[in-house]
Amino acid sequence: MNFGILGLGTIAEKMALTVSKMEGVTLAGVAARDLNKAVNFAKRFGVEKAYGTYEDLASDDSIDLIYVATPHSFHYEHAKMCMEHGRAVLLEKAFCVNEREAEKLISLSAEKNVLLCEAMWVRFMPLAKRLSELLSEDLIGEIVSVTANIGYELTKIERVVEPALAGGALLDVGIYALTFATMALGYDISYLSTSVVKLSSGVDAQENITLTYQSGAMADLYSTMLSNTNRQGVIYGTDGYIEVDNINRFEALRVYDRNHNCIKEIEREPQISGYEYEVMACMEALKRGEIECEQMPHAMTLRMMQIMDGIRRQWGLVYPGEE
Repeated sequence: MNFGILGLGTIAEKMALTVSKMEGVTLAGVAARDLNKAVNFAKRFGVEKAYGTYEDLASDDSIDLIYVATPHSFHYEHAKMCMEHGRAVLLEKAFCVNEREAEKLISLSAEKNVLLCEAMWVRFMPLAKRLSELLSEDLIGEIVSVTANIGYELTKIERVVEPALAGGALLDVGIYALTFATMALGYDISYLSTSVVKLSSGVDAQENITLTYQSGAMADLYSTMLSNTNRQGVIYGTDGYIEVDNINRFEALRVYDRNHNCIKEIEREPQISGYEYEVMACMEALKRGEIECEQMPHAMTLRMMQIMDGIRRQWGLVYPGEE
């Protein structure tokens, strides 16, 4: 498979390093708005083609899949352009700015019969599958609550603090806490409450989110871009609980019984970076002629955008250009 990268920031470098070590996929083209930047990036990673416009990459018929790694505020525009040229798209999270944009992209994917997948990397990781299996084994009984936190000091990064770039902790890191909760409890949410602290620019600096489910279970989630946190998630059941180290990049799972005895521990297997799993999933979906990946189907992406839109409505946070 010939792989392309659109947008050449830090995360693009990590993806390029990952793909360079994978079998069955070749990093065949990269694009930036500055040709010199693209050329230098291509030289560093041994890429044959470098483009000074995003559309030049999107229109290259030799490229099978394009990883869109631009800021959230450009995801809709860039993914749309790629699919209109017939390119399959692996779109970095958060998928879009809002549900309306996500719906349009998903509809275009169906219209063009082109693969479109959100790059929520933890959904593709082997430990995520193992967590699902542990929960299905009923080792901790009925789930009654979930807690999760995630935080990094990000205030010096422009795209995270600028409203025009759809900044804020929620779309950048809070989505991981929400993803962890929904991995354990699903989407049957009956009530959502939230509190927020904003930066002077107006975007969310940190927030608490509480999800109450139809089952009576609750999820208490905290995310911040003001400091580093331990990024731990815990799933509590009637017969025990499961700890997950690093909800942003699953590192280990530990299962405890009701007496706090650790009865099972699973550590992350060796990997390139963790990005390889989403790339492999797209490769498999393309081989099968599918337009979505089973690990991250369109319905799941759309539901997450709905939840985050609802959270921002409670905060009164509207990005420039949103209706």
